[in-house]
This record gives sequence, structure tokens and C-alpha cells, in this order.
Amino acid sequence: MKMYLPPPGTKPTRRGFLKKGLLGGALLALGSGAFLFTRKSVLVEAPADGLSVLTEREFAVLTALSYRLIPRREGFPGVEVVQVARACDRILSLVDVTALTEMKQLLLLFENALPNFLFGRRASTFSTMSTDDQDAVLAEWQTSRLTVRRTGYTALRGLVMAGYFASDTTWAGMGYPGPHAGIHDANAPVWKGGGADRPLGNGTWRAPAAPTVDGGTP
Repeated sequence: MKMYLPPPGTKPTRRGFLKKGLLGGALLALGSGAFLFTRKSVLVEAPADGLSVLTEREFAVLTALSYRLIPRREGFPGVEVVQVARACDRILSLVDVTALTEMKQLLLLFENALPNFLFGRRASTFSTMSTDDQDAVLAEWQTSRLTVRRTGYTALRGLVMAGYFASDTTWAGMGYPGPHAGIHDANAPVWKGGGADRPLGNGTWRAPAAPTVDGGTP
């Protein structure tokens, strides 16, 4: 396999993880184009505290995706309780411009009726489809022969899962007690070993020995 190297005297440009090749860039460009037959999205109510980086349409697509990627399960809070799309919006506010731009294009590509028609003969936006059709679209992206679609599915699913499981309301369902329950004793900054030295291991820190007068160690 040949590796691309920039011409001598030039610096490599930063390329997004989805824009690998002409086809990837062309597909993402479709996402920001006109909707087939001017199909509209099903907008949802934005968070009370507003959106950080997503538009209302992007937020609506992410909301629809979250409901299909995280089905209801006993012992776990629902998507609406966690406010997954809002959490994803906050996560995206922390990423660099390249990643944010591509994710926004990817959301619109998922929603756009034109690629939905070209790939699956569905002349509808993702948010207006039935749940069965939405699941079919997700499966098509996940198993597509096109790398950009498989990579896009993985990126969107990873974002939604991060937004969901970052909420402490999901921890009980996983049997996770929380970051401080029985793991760290805030009142025990020193080793409790009955006078014995703390055993060395991963994450163990031992103070360096005091230097002697001549600069060595005792």
C-alpha cells in the first residue's frame, strides 16, 4: 500500500477522519446540500438552557438517532431522562473545529433525503421515517461497503453512547457504584500498612530518599 507524502518543502494539511478520498468528501458535501424534494426534518424542543454548537435541525437528528441506538432497557433511564442529545451537544463544544465540522456534516448527511434515496430508495429524511426504516438505515450504514459510511456510523454511535453513559443516572444499571464509592478514602492520604512499607506497583508513588551532604543518597 502506498503512503501519501506531501511534496518537498510543504507541510501536510490536517484532514478529517471522514474526508479520506474523493468519495468521502463528496458524500459529506451531500449532507450540507439541498434536501430532496425540499423534505423537512421533525424538529424537537431544544434544551431549556440552549444549544452550544448544534443547530435545531442537527439536534433533532441526534435526538432521533439516540432513541434508535439506545432502546429502552429495564433498570436504565430513558433517553429523554438523560437528555442524550443535549449531552452530545456539550461534548461537541469541546472538540476541535475539524471534528465539529465533520460531525455536523455527518448529521445532515444522515438526515438528507437525497442520499437516503440513492442508497436505500427512501425519499424521506431520517427524522421523518418510521422506526423500522430508521433501524434499517442504521444497519445499512453499519455494514456498508463504503468506508465513510461505516466510519460515520461508528462516530455517531460513539458520540451517542458517550452522551448517555456520562450521566450518573446510568451507573446503577451497570452496577457501578461511582468514582468514590469504596475506591478512594479522602481522609487517608498516607499508606495504612501497620508500619510496613507500601508495596511497589502500578500507580504507587514513593518519596525520594533525602540527599546526603555530598549529593548522594543515604
